[in-house]
Amino acid sequence: MNTRRKLFARAILAAYEFVGFSAFLAGALCAQGDNAARPQRDGKIPIRISVQNKNGIEIAASVADASLASATSVSLAFDREYQLGDHIVVRGPRRMAVRFDQNFSECLLYLPDSSLGKFNYELPFGRAEEQTGSAYAPDSFAGRPHRVSRDERTGYRNLALNPCDAVLPEDAHATAYPHSSTNSYARNLFDFAARNAIDGVEQNGHHGVWPYQSWGPERLLDSWWKLDFGRPVELNKIALMNRADYPHDSFWKSAVVEFSDGSRLPIQITSSASLQEFRFSKRKVTWFRITKLEPEDPATWCSFIEVEAWGDDLR
Repeated sequence: MNTRRKLFARAILAAYEFVGFSAFLAGALCAQGDNAARPQRDGKIPIRISVQNKNGIEIAASVADASLASATSVSLAFDREYQLGDHIVVRGPRRMAVRFDQNFSECLLYLPDSSLGKFNYELPFGRAEEQTGSAYAPDSFAGRPHRVSRDERTGYRNLALNPCDAVLPEDAHATAYPHSSTNSYARNLFDFAARNAIDGVEQNGHHGVWPYQSWGPERLLDSWWKLDFGRPVELNKIALMNRADYPHDSFWKSAVVEFSDGSRLPIQITSSASLQEFRFSKRKVTWFRITKLEPEDPATWCSFIEVEAWGDDLR
């Protein structure tokens, strides 16, 4: 990725509550002072986007469009290169749909009470190197206008999808959900991290950097992968996609899915490169974990390209 990128970035972000309320964040990424978001008379937090540098200094911020009765339409525009440590801060309602770049899917976020209606997204420049993390498209956040369409996805859907998920320190708490975690990813390389399994990219047949990023643990017999929803949801299906870079890869032939309600689901997995679906009676859960992964060949790498969890929000 060219590290000298103009941020004449037009971010069009959608934000809505999954039942009823909807609003747009339309961006042409002008500098404004920092005004903390305050609840409106109806109790909702107005939507606001800002860009801060690595020191937390605000370099640009949106202004609510007072001409709209809802006061939830905002516009943010500035001309500046993204730099290492820059991050975008979005404030708004508990449930928001946000898309920061056209190269990955819209993020349907749930913000817990502890987030205070704020989501902090650090631009993915990787681990100290001045380039994007290798699990992202090379031209992500490049200096050209970003065109984003609005896609309200409510009701029954893949509740796992979150391209905005991030790798967190072991003792850190997520500020937005869904959030993935694991006890292992190969050589601590970003292209094998847990979040790659819920980014919506299902390119198969190879391994490594984008578009073949995956959750790829070390060759251990006690690896696990976990997904937290941050609130109760109702699931009835999980789908898994093996990374099928054979013969470099092997595959897990069986596993056990553990749910927060205490139930367990043993599953049998084949070598197929397509999504494999596992249906079950509806379960009300806040998380699930894939564990007891048994490899077909313990000496060879196993990996999931994608994990899906289908169901409905309960609140």
